[in-house]
Amino acid sequence: MIDYSKNKYKTIVKIIIATALMLLAVLNYREAVNLVIKIYGIVYPLLLGAAMAFVLNILVVEYEKIYFPGSKNKFVVSTRRAVSILLAILTIFLVVFFALRIIIPQLVKFITLLVEKFPGVYDSVVKWIVENSHEFPALQQKIMELDMNGSAVLSKVLGLLGNWAFGTVYFIGSAFGAVVEFILAVTFSVYILAGKEDLKNKFKKFFKAYISKEKRTRFYDVLNTANDSFSSYIVGQCKEAVILGSLCTAGMIILGFPYSTIIGPVMGLTALIPMIGAYIGAALGFLLIVAVNPLKALLFIVFIVVLQQLEGNLIYPKVVGKSIGLPGIWVFAAVILGGGMMGIAGILLGVPIAATAYKLISKSVNERIKEAK
Repeated sequence: MIDYSKNKYKTIVKIIIATALMLLAVLNYREAVNLVIKIYGIVYPLLLGAAMAFVLNILVVEYEKIYFPGSKNKFVVSTRRAVSILLAILTIFLVVFFALRIIIPQLVKFITLLVEKFPGVYDSVVKWIVENSHEFPALQQKIMELDMNGSAVLSKVLGLLGNWAFGTVYFIGSAFGAVVEFILAVTFSVYILAGKEDLKNKFKKFFKAYISKEKRTRFYDVLNTANDSFSSYIVGQCKEAVILGSLCTAGMIILGFPYSTIIGPVMGLTALIPMIGAYIGAALGFLLIVAVNPLKALLFIVFIVVLQQLEGNLIYPKVVGKSIGLPGIWVFAAVILGGGMMGIAGILLGVPIAATAYKLISKSVNERIKEAK
């Protein structure tokens, strides 16, 4: 028989303790923030290792399906996990090597060209508007009041981008400290992957001992939903970036657009940003081409629109499959809010976090509506 008075007493005690801790944190705000930062610095390698393990596990699972999955040979069975982990790590290193050797140099060239060409293009556009806007005196006056040349505008735009996407990016510790943290994170991720079944069973026992069945069910539902959202997002965006970048480069070479080998990889890189990434890449590519040939710049925009339709409606659904299940308006909001709050990490993680929350809330709403009928 359940002792309701005892349960009620425990609940009251928990509420009192939680309230006291919150009040203590508010009264000692600076000390609390410093403590959180200190704890974060200590557990950072473990958090990074857990994130690496999550990403690597996607590859490990696929490699385990390929590495003689039906074999009963003792050697194959005993080495399947180790070989799959090794192949997953090598795959990541090859991707990073490819980015450093091919994409990064092209990105540097792209930024250099953009900085060189933008001021001239901006000044020419402003001059043309001033000379041809006599029928719109208000517009002409506003442009004259700006009193900013191309270089000043470029500096201001870069400053805004810095505040949005790169303002929270900083180096933690010295170079040696960063290397040590990375090695610790990789080591921790390997340990997680090597014994993930055992680790999973131990956590299940722990939750079973201290958490009620109803709460465990909800918790597992949250974890499964988050896992599906993050896995779909990581795999989907990477595939889309590679496909879009390759098609853009090939198409620009065939059609004779300038800077094809520079703009194509940048298009693929910006495609990692959901929904708006490809359009950001297209706008930057347009600024480069318009300085060389305005007509080809307009044709480039037409080419990107056609490519986006082809890739989005025909290739992406077949290669990637179903999306992460988040409506377009929420994807846009997640990218903007994520970038503003957490910089690069927020841009990349905002969408799967929002997708997880959206699915959980939708499921809860549907269950409540069903119960109300």
